[in-house]
Amino acid sequence: MSHSHLQVEFVQRLDINSRHVFKYENTRLQAQAKACVPLSDLLARAQQSCSSSSKSDSKALRDALLIELLTWFKESFFTWFDVAHCSTCNKPMQSVGLGVPTADDLRYGAHRVENFKCNLCGATDRFPRYNDPEKLLQTRRGRCGEWANCFTLICRALKYDARYVLDWTDHVWTEVYSERLNRWLHCDSCEAACDKPLLYDAGWGKKLTYVIAFSKDEVQDVTWRYTRNHTEVINRRNLVSEEWLLQQTNRLSRQLQSSVSDSQRELLTLRLVGELAEFLLPREVKAGEEQGRSSGDVTWRETRGEMGVFQREYKPVIWTPSEAEMANGEFCLEYSASLDKYVRRSDGNIVTDKWSNGVYQVTSVFRKVENDWNMAYLARTEGSSKACLSWKFDLSSTNLVILQATVSCPGTTYEDGEVSWKIYSSDHCAVLENGCIDHEVDLSSSKWCVLSAEMSRGQGDNAWQHTQIARQTTKELSHFPLSFRIFFGSLD
Repeated sequence: MSHSHLQVEFVQRLDINSRHVFKYENTRLQAQAKACVPLSDLLARAQQSCSSSSKSDSKALRDALLIELLTWFKESFFTWFDVAHCSTCNKPMQSVGLGVPTADDLRYGAHRVENFKCNLCGATDRFPRYNDPEKLLQTRRGRCGEWANCFTLICRALKYDARYVLDWTDHVWTEVYSERLNRWLHCDSCEAACDKPLLYDAGWGKKLTYVIAFSKDEVQDVTWRYTRNHTEVINRRNLVSEEWLLQQTNRLSRQLQSSVSDSQRELLTLRLVGELAEFLLPREVKAGEEQGRSSGDVTWRETRGEMGVFQREYKPVIWTPSEAEMANGEFCLEYSASLDKYVRRSDGNIVTDKWSNGVYQVTSVFRKVENDWNMAYLARTEGSSKACLSWKFDLSSTNLVILQATVSCPGTTYEDGEVSWKIYSSDHCAVLENGCIDHEVDLSSSKWCVLSAEMSRGQGDNAWQHTQIARQTTKELSHFPLSFRIFFGSLD
């Protein structure tokens, strides 16, 4: 394809999306969107989540409300669509290609229609890919395009400054401006993720090229918010020249700001200066940004290579004794799912954030938070038939040996789900009862030991949720139900 043709296609995409975002500014449509939101409930939750010192801070409350809005949208309002399901057979249908859009489909921007057929009874169904946010308020289902489209409208309906963000490597999300932080926040409604811009680079393993944000006021190249290695990204950006792209985004921004007041234009300029300064700073991966994609069928995610860098590059954690623990002959590690923290009771109550930062081996595990039920736990990733995780303590670098282990193994099951625990070393192996508390195991003379859990079985599409580890209420902040305690000493 010629360079000029690539420029034509690129600028058409910029122009189309810069026009599309004006649909979010329709006051009638905003009223419809706002009516869908349980605003009083979300505000009450936002106020509860704010610290006592920030409850009276309206800007902090707005940011807290945004988090609640993301959670509500993912868990209660919108639904992910992979394939159609047969209402008669209650089975997934097979994709049979694309169909011809009807006049009504085209009216709501559905130029693409996916056809499905049931292999058992022959029933058919169709899925129009609506691009009109008003229609999406009714259908409430789709993939990332529909999710971001509808969520951005709802943000504008609640008077957030919001931008629709298009990733040239096939994803879409939203950005919302935080008046408290004076910067744009990444908001992915498909993942209920807020302010985790390196999620795609560090977590999903995407090789991003162009990431462009669109609003009623501007078109901005925001690629540098979402990437770490600028040199690698620049080498991948070969569709158009950097100078040409900057000219086009500046052209569209000038057009969009042609009728705004001087004071508003000054505000937008100050925001832009702050944003450009932010792009110059090196980005470090934060907690939560190393996770793989959670939205979409497992096979589909695997095909796209978005299951997560964590699964591919995870480095096992092996716990070894500190000086204080060597002196006392005891190692004690506890975990809380509600806080997603470990506390090392035997070494001054040192805290380690995030469950994955303490495990030895892990396969197909994630931390689930049920905001409607206020519960948290470790579970199998959706679609997996089995999940494993373990914790290891090692004395190999010392002249000491393990004498005994005392463990608490909290597992919750539903239907026929199973959680199987065991603790083993080079010379010992003991199967533990699921749910046991302070269970003692003789590991005499062992140099190391591993506590492991395997989650399996369960029923139907929600089988992954029928096996849970360390389930507890999110309001329970002082109880650490999972406990791994080792007593050790010399051979004499």
